[in-house]
Amino acid sequence: MKPSIPKAVGVAANLGKPETRELLFDLIKLLEGHQITVYLDQEAAAVAGRPDQARPLKDIATETDMIIVLGGDGTILRVARDMDGAEVPILGVNLGNLGFLTSVPSDGLAKAMASILQGEYDVSVRHTIQTTLLRGGSRMETHRALNDAVISRGAFSRIVRLRLYIDDEWLTEYVCDGMIFATATGSTAYSLSAGGPILMPAARAYILTPICPHALSNRPIVADEKSVVRCQVISAAGELLLTIDGQVQTRMQVGDEVEVRSSRQAVHLVTPVKHAYFEVLRQKLKWSGSNV
Repeated sequence: MKPSIPKAVGVAANLGKPETRELLFDLIKLLEGHQITVYLDQEAAAVAGRPDQARPLKDIATETDMIIVLGGDGTILRVARDMDGAEVPILGVNLGNLGFLTSVPSDGLAKAMASILQGEYDVSVRHTIQTTLLRGGSRMETHRALNDAVISRGAFSRIVRLRLYIDDEWLTEYVCDGMIFATATGSTAYSLSAGGPILMPAARAYILTPICPHALSNRPIVADEKSVVRCQVISAAGELLLTIDGQVQTRMQVGDEVEVRSSRQAVHLVTPVKHAYFEVLRQKLKWSGSNV
């Protein structure tokens, strides 16, 4: 089914980047020139001098047909979290350095919008994971991650010992610096740096990647979408943190468990028609284009 032409669009921006302000004004002018209703996140509305169009992102996600994010991957992760599970499509405009989640360069925004306003675009469905912190058998907090959930030690902490179970079956104990639970989307982020595999974006599986394991035989594992993983902290000397998408951070204690499972909620990313995923990989990871 052909994507619909948006009639109402939300805009969120990382205004810490110098080029964002001019791009924001150009985008608002372009959208309103096509009689599209525009809502702005609080910071963008303040900069644009349009307080009447300001909305919390949670509300923008329920009142619009698309959200355009001016920033890098970190900005998209923040917006996806603040949307509180709404599945309105997100168009990422890359003002960052790497930009796996942002599909349009800043100088290509006008061209991309011309296609979108004719209904010519695709939507990539990205699956997420649900992460729950348990302490003493009680569920302390639950978060959804688009990229990853990471158990990591503080800067001056020693190694940790983690015990893993998959579907209540004991897997092994890792002596390591931490553990990464990554989605297919997050497979090109921290997990990749730690030696994890790359999954195709539509894959519903997720990855368990140990950080600097002391046993060379401890390798990353790919869990299927129905698997439930539990990771228990057996011992740790010093600070231990659980971080969700690099955005939310919680202190952990010895004995705590992290439960990871596939989430029913997904994030929808707008991509240009015939978006070439492997071309993006070659470009972002600086792979050789040679056939040799």
